[in-house]
Amino acid sequence: MNFITTSKASKICGVARTTISKWIDEGALKAFVTPGGHRKVREEDLMDFLEKNGIRPSAEPRAKRCILIVDDNPDDIRLLEAAFLPASDKYELHSASGGFQAIYKIGEIKPHIVILDAVMPDMDGFKVCESIKNNPETRDTKIIIVTAYHHKVNEKKACRCGADAFFHKPIDLKRLVEKILEFSRVAESSPLCASEPAYRV
Repeated sequence: MNFITTSKASKICGVARTTISKWIDEGALKAFVTPGGHRKVREEDLMDFLEKNGIRPSAEPRAKRCILIVDDNPDDIRLLEAAFLPASDKYELHSASGGFQAIYKIGEIKPHIVILDAVMPDMDGFKVCESIKNNPETRDTKIIIVTAYHHKVNEKKACRCGADAFFHKPIDLKRLVEKILEFSRVAESSPLCASEPAYRV
């Protein structure tokens, strides 16, 4: 029995997520609420709903790689967004200003890559990374931890929590883009601790 999020259901149906929520609220589409307060739909129920209402499932694959930028400094977020602007046809960017918001967004948008600040006030990047890597549904997400604190201990912590790469701030944007292109080309690869000079500024 497969359960899917309202976000995924919206992609299958080719409608906005708010439309899926409206169908659920009206009782037209069966769903249940998880202990965390998220609504999920059985795949079988969704297919039955589509058939009954003459809706054709969307077979269009996800065209863009999804990147989530997590940083409590809005200037750093804007800098990274600007770096990927020339490749907006290939990458879909989202942002979160803290660890807890990041965990929620990861569950919603299922990013391929997360660029994660190590130091944040509510939940540091190392704990967020551990949470992502310990969850079977998100453990294949590529994590890039960044920090302004140039201590070897931070690099070791990033490695221990399962990060796939590690960068110091100010970020070498050219190398960051190269690393993301590498992740995009290689769907399945073993975690890297970024101890090589190529990953550092």
